[in-house]
Amino acid sequence: MSAMQARIRGDEWHGWNGASLLVTDLRGSCGSAPLTGYYYREARHLSRCRLLVNGEEPWLCEAAAVSPDELTFEFTYPEVAAYGGGGSGQSGDDVPRNEARIPQRALLLHLTYRLAHNHLRAQVSVENGSRESVSCDIALELDADFADIQEAQSRRREQTAPVTLSDGAEGPVFAYEHPRLSCSTRIRCVAPARWDMAHRRMVLAATLPPRMRVDLTLEVRPSPAETDAGSEARADHVASWRQSFARVWAPGNTRFEAVVAANVRDVASLPLLDGPQEEWLALQAGMPLYPAFFGRDALTAGWQMAMVDRGQTLEAAMTRLGRFQSDRVDDWRDEEPGRIPYQMRAGPLARLDLNPYSAYYADFASPLMFVISLANLFAWTGDTAALDRHCDAARRILDWARDFGDRDRDGYLEYRTRSSKGTKNQGWKDSGDAIVYDDGGNVPAPIATCEVQGYWYAAQQLMGILCAARGQQSESQAYLAAAEELKDRFNRDWWSEREQCFALAMDPDKRLIEAPTSNVGHCLACGIVDRTRLDAVVARLFAPDMFSGWGIRTLSSNHAFYDPLSYHRGSVWAVEQATTLFGLRRFGYAARVHELAEALFDLACLYPEFRIPETLGGHARRERPTPGAYPQANAPQLWNASAFPLMVQSMLGILPWAKERLLIVDPDLPAWLPDVIVEGLRVGDAAVTVRFRRHRDGTSDFDVLDKRGELHVIRSPASAGTTDEVGGLIGSFVSGHTGARVLRLLAGLGWRR
Repeated sequence: MSAMQARIRGDEWHGWNGASLLVTDLRGSCGSAPLTGYYYREARHLSRCRLLVNGEEPWLCEAAAVSPDELTFEFTYPEVAAYGGGGSGQSGDDVPRNEARIPQRALLLHLTYRLAHNHLRAQVSVENGSRESVSCDIALELDADFADIQEAQSRRREQTAPVTLSDGAEGPVFAYEHPRLSCSTRIRCVAPARWDMAHRRMVLAATLPPRMRVDLTLEVRPSPAETDAGSEARADHVASWRQSFARVWAPGNTRFEAVVAANVRDVASLPLLDGPQEEWLALQAGMPLYPAFFGRDALTAGWQMAMVDRGQTLEAAMTRLGRFQSDRVDDWRDEEPGRIPYQMRAGPLARLDLNPYSAYYADFASPLMFVISLANLFAWTGDTAALDRHCDAARRILDWARDFGDRDRDGYLEYRTRSSKGTKNQGWKDSGDAIVYDDGGNVPAPIATCEVQGYWYAAQQLMGILCAARGQQSESQAYLAAAEELKDRFNRDWWSEREQCFALAMDPDKRLIEAPTSNVGHCLACGIVDRTRLDAVVARLFAPDMFSGWGIRTLSSNHAFYDPLSYHRGSVWAVEQATTLFGLRRFGYAARVHELAEALFDLACLYPEFRIPETLGGHARRERPTPGAYPQANAPQLWNASAFPLMVQSMLGILPWAKERLLIVDPDLPAWLPDVIVEGLRVGDAAVTVRFRRHRDGTSDFDVLDKRGELHVIRSPASAGTTDEVGGLIGSFVSGHTGARVLRLLAGLGWRR
């Protein structure tokens, strides 16, 4: 592990809280770069915000992201360039002065931005550090344009209207005069009560004696927005959620402990705080480009994070998705009965229906992940009411997969986009050029991808388990039989002898697209891979053209269309590494688990705040010190952050079955992580603190340090080994101590003796 640090998005800072997002340049200003501004629900309510002293920008001394919702900037004014001596300090008794005769560095300015769910607060503290009085004008230059964040990113407006400036009761008001959008930005003068507004500048004329300080505060309040009372209720709800988290300690590797804590903090900073209270904890996809709800991202992060919060954010996401489950056919939004949204945007483009993303359904991962997530939620909570609440939505999803997903009735799911502004690829890889022939040509629709078949397998299998838990035996048997038939077909039809791996996709003529890709790691995790193929699949994923040393590439570096800085044609995604790591642990590949976990850990240590960017470059670790990164990568990216709790859960073999008050563990710790303590792990109504440790001979064991409530903590091997019985994405649960009925339910979740 190196002390080296790599930076992405090195020309900006960003902070966020709920629906509020602030993007500034390195000086804390908005307006100098296309994406900068204050956004509320993806509409830019401030396009310019610049601190000025006597009409000039002060000298930046320091900038910091104190927390996800607070940015600070330290300035001095004036900074005089002519010193008369060595170094950057004065060399004699004379104090340099600017043209206005103000002594050098007389003023110390501290700018703080704090984001609430429904507003932005900007506070400027100005102190006179010189030995004489200083008179000056302190100003914040402000403007608004109400651009959609997608317009700001692309630098191309698709909707526009005049912006008026008027004098409101508490300060100036910017209003968007669009006939179909009601948007305004109210500037509330907090301290002092009134500034002067001239030429779109809030100006305060001040005379400061020596050592005197003045604090200036503005609130930027978007409209329409929730009231402060509503915002406070949301803040209390999030605080309660965070306080319930299980905590991970690693006394033998405190750096690893810090990596996990930082990534959990990032997940905890991303609730959307929108809709009814039961949906407030549904998570946003990433900052700064995806301050919105993406179905598959929120579901994936929810089940990866369940060890920490016992599935609270997962249920919030499922509740939101269930509320928007489609009951119609709509080509513009790629809606079909039973589908759930892939993404839901709230900006002006979506509100004006200029794109279909207010609720867009063209995705095969989100629906099937919903069913998989429901099994996770039930495993952690044992909550039959929650199971009943979501089971109908899950059943409608599987009806959709059968009736609409497999259009040609060949036994596989294939997608075709109907929307004129839709997403071509609807599997795990959703970029338009992600599915390619050997010569680099794009594969036309309809397309079937391998990981979608794996998701379908796991979803049917786990729905069979859930039906059994509800006493619906005939439905259970039907789902389980359908899953096993799919597994048999898949292992027969999708195998590539040339690559010794499963093919990426089938084209419209049912020809295999044999390109080696990371998609197969999803198949491994889903359990659709037959035991006779496991060794070959794992070996292929870790071959030099696939494993970069930082992670498994999305496309082999030997492919004609390989591009290490593309979105899906050779890049590395941290979330995929966690999914693959889960599958490796499930089938007993401990050495590979340790190798991939260490790569993820080392990756996190490369970046500030241990934030692995959304999409990493595919450059080999042996060839260069950093992997590179996709040009517009987010940091943080939700499901990259949630990958770390899943990594910990997988290495510790933590598997709950709350219905029977059971927690199964099977630790397998690497040499670089000799001990782990999980404090306050909740399973159903119980909570437990467990210490895991590695011995010198390489074995690992555990001790229960504390337990509240009734919970049986037992050890059972976490590897499915060579078994070929039903398995599921959320792992495996085996216990010879729980009886045949429970054993039958747990067997479908994957692991067994």
